[in-house]
Amino acid sequence: MLGAGSPNARADEPIVGLWQATWTDVDTNAVVANLWDVWHSDRTETQNDSGPVLAGFVCQGVWIPMGQRTYGLSHPFFSYTGADGHLDTTSSSVVYEKVTVSKDRKSFAGNGIIKVVSGINPFDPGATLLFSENIKIAATRVTVDPSQLP
Repeated sequence: MLGAGSPNARADEPIVGLWQATWTDVDTNAVVANLWDVWHSDRTETQNDSGPVLAGFVCQGVWIPMGQRTYGLSHPFFSYTGADGHLDTTSSSVVYEKVTVSKDRKSFAGNGIIKVVSGINPFDPGATLLFSENIKIAATRVTVDPSQLP
């Protein structure tokens, strides 16, 4: 069953599935994050990244098909602070990605930008940009290896 907000989403879109992804800084090639990234057929997306648990390491996004195995992603997330990990209402973030799945559907690559803005809403047009980072994205599809099953 497809999500109510995405009547045209299809499970056969090449992006749908589980991916092991790496984000690297465009300028330094330093690894920004390692992620498990799930693109769902209802055009939502879930990431579990390698950041600290108290920083908020599981978040969701939404995606659109852009043609030719290329996809756009908008991925907002909250920030957390303090030893108890309470919500930081002074800033929030969004990642925008544009990625293309390989013809064999085993990998994808593309570019993105991480934006940190003032306030709780990363989509607020009046928010002040506090930080941005351009990233390269590379991912490999995760599949079941039957030889490893008990």
